[in-house]
Amino acid sequence: MRVRIAALVTAAAGTALYVAFLRPRMAVWGATPAEVAQPMPGDDLIPDPRVVTTRAITIDAPPERVWPWLVQIGQGRGGLYSYDVLENLIGLEIHSANRIVPELQALAVGDDISLAPDNAMPLRVVVLRLNEALVIRTWDISADAPVAAGDFFAGKIAGSWAWTLTPLPGGRTRLIARWRASWRNALPVTIVQHLALDPAQFIMERKMLLGIKARAERRQQTST
Repeated sequence: MRVRIAALVTAAAGTALYVAFLRPRMAVWGATPAEVAQPMPGDDLIPDPRVVTTRAITIDAPPERVWPWLVQIGQGRGGLYSYDVLENLIGLEIHSANRIVPELQALAVGDDISLAPDNAMPLRVVVLRLNEALVIRTWDISADAPVAAGDFFAGKIAGSWAWTLTPLPGGRTRLIARWRASWRNALPVTIVQHLALDPAQFIMERKMLLGIKARAERRQQTST
């Protein structure tokens, strides 16, 4: 009995430390306080988010060399530059490109990007400024409208995912990613989101930023 009580106390303490200290730091990985506070394109799409993350990385390449990698993201496109093996364990069929693919560069506002096969997780391009900003938001294809905040477990997540590219001295780029999301609140959702989804999103988006950085800093290649 004492062992069980000690285990429960340890687990509770660990969870409290994670929620109070580690989780907030994961949400702003790589970003400065000024970057976290600054407005970004697409912020107005989800005015009352339950979750906001702002992550950033410095890339030793100018925005025009970073942009082609960013604009071809998506399932069935250039992938997500993250841990393909983990994503494919849940059937997403992600295959991250190591080349700039010319036929994937003509992205436009109104186009859809999916995160799963058969456009099962569609996001609509709502902001696209060459070499500057890309914003996509969760989209209901059947209604041809943004997803409204509703039942989390039914996928009714109103979300926006934005990236901005800021030129830095020396031909470098500051890449900032921001995720804002809202849904109908419930205690089970909060528990799942805090303890499972937030760490998973951090792991995958951090790798994505590192993956874009590694690709942009290499000598640029195009497919043949």
